[in-house]
Amino acid sequence: MSAYVIGDIKVSDPDTYARYAAGVPASSGAYGCRYLVRGQDRCEIAEGGWLPERLVLAEYQDMATVKAWYYSPEYTKLREIRQSASTGNLIFAEGIDPEPVRDKEPEAGGYVIADIEITDMDTYATYRAGVPDTIAAHGGRFLVRGAEGEPAEGDWAPKRVVVIEFESLERAKAWYHSPEYSELKKIRQTASSGNVIFAAGI
Repeated sequence: MSAYVIGDIKVSDPDTYARYAAGVPASSGAYGCRYLVRGQDRCEIAEGGWLPERLVLAEYQDMATVKAWYYSPEYTKLREIRQSASTGNLIFAEGIDPEPVRDKEPEAGGYVIADIEITDMDTYATYRAGVPDTIAAHGGRFLVRGAEGEPAEGDWAPKRVVVIEFESLERAKAWYHSPEYSELKKIRQTASSGNVIFAAGI
């Protein structure tokens, strides 16, 4: 199954972090990584209070490849540089596709990323059944749906991660604010709590 790295990073030493940022694409690229979101000030709050200063959303072929990269000698050295220059959280999440479905490098898409905790499973099931058609109507697709985030760094341990990809940030917002999704959103909000953000792709 496809797999994703989601990082929420706060930089404390920009010069040192720049060394990390310059070195990491070659390291991750050797493992087939595709960055979907990478950089500072790319996020907006949709719900809740989560607003990453610097967000990374990276796509890999599968979870084994994610971990092979993360624990590789070359990335271990880079990770030490990053950790000396920043704080934050990093999780791994399994995608829904057998492998990433892309025939070219991703363009500047728009993403909805959610960290959800369900409080009423029966009511949430109604939301879950209705939402795919609304996403498809706006040209979107799930990358991650309901995966439990595996913490790699920090104390973020989401119980249910959702990542939805659209062709642009405008399309993502149009879906979120659409009449058909707004009704489902009310159902979700009665049956769960959490955070939702919009993220601009690279």
